[in-house]
Amino acid sequence: MDIKDFCFGADRIPPPLSVIAAAKVASLTLPPPSTVTSASDSACLPTFLFSNGLKLQGTYVLLRYIGRVANLYGQDPFESSQIDQWLEYTPVLSVGSEFENACNYIDNYLQTRTFLVGYSLSIADIAIWSGLAGTGLRWESCRKSKKFPNVVRWFNSIFDEYSEALNEVMSTYVGKKGPVKPAAAKPKGQQVVSGDNPDKGKASSKPSSEVDLPGAEIGKVCLRFAPEPSGYLHIGHSKAALLNQYFAQRYQGRLIVRFDDTNPSKESNEFVDNLLKDIDTLGIKYETITHTSDYFPQLMEMAENLICQGKAYVDDTPREQMQKERMDGIESKCRSNSVAENLKLWKGNDCRIRERITVLCPWEVRHARP
Repeated sequence: MDIKDFCFGADRIPPPLSVIAAAKVASLTLPPPSTVTSASDSACLPTFLFSNGLKLQGTYVLLRYIGRVANLYGQDPFESSQIDQWLEYTPVLSVGSEFENACNYIDNYLQTRTFLVGYSLSIADIAIWSGLAGTGLRWESCRKSKKFPNVVRWFNSIFDEYSEALNEVMSTYVGKKGPVKPAAAKPKGQQVVSGDNPDKGKASSKPSSEVDLPGAEIGKVCLRFAPEPSGYLHIGHSKAALLNQYFAQRYQGRLIVRFDDTNPSKESNEFVDNLLKDIDTLGIKYETITHTSDYFPQLMEMAENLICQGKAYVDDTPREQMQKERMDGIESKCRSNSVAENLKLWKGNDCRIRERITVLCPWEVRHARP
């Protein structure tokens, strides 16, 4: 069911920026908007007309529709309800006498948060962002006053993440006020960067708490949390698991739990059960559970391919001697073996496959025969 037409009242100033911005951010194709002039209030409401003749009307109705289609409407019913609260709050930004009070409320709320709801972008963020940007000079004045540093940080972060889409929206629909440009929210003590290179110092405009994945695409990110089931969850595990969830939610991607069960002598179901309980306690939401052992046939095949290509060799040097040679940069006696000799060793019971790289690098790919 495609959107056949998108229209709103000709006297609507500004137009429904949150709907247009959400569609752009979500890469949802909308037909070129048309304006209508009518004495009927309902006819002037922002409207989606679908290919089957059905229609939806109202800014926040359309925004919720986009949110559901693009997974921008929360991770669970509670988050969806929180988003609803923010949508109901958004209109206060258009009341001049209440604007600064609203900015102050949002600033306090964002003091320890990256997003308004949960740990990823939602239509709540897009609605408030558009509500601020749509006021034009009023918001620009507040940004420059440095009264609301948390709002500015949040506002700039969203703009940086979706700059192409949002700049296009603002340039088109707030034309006389000009496109939105992120104000510099400089940390305390940060020096101003000068020079002819416009990109110089660009990364410093983001707060240190913001972490990105360069080149990541929304909806195409897959994260893996891979504990070895040979012990209980510790603080390092927790940090890795939470960071994986952060990126999965930030980029609307997937998170899987992969048990790295390649050392059976130290592993047990007790550790598996407790790791899953602790993951649940941390609030980690994962898509599925897999095991490295599930992929042993593929791993063995890829290892043999590397050997046949001469990119890896098989080493049966005793463990202690191998470690010393690696640290001292001494070439293993097996490094110069032929492919046939390597494949013969590969059939043994105690060997390791090592990448054929410089002997000055102590790193190795280790595989003990099952």
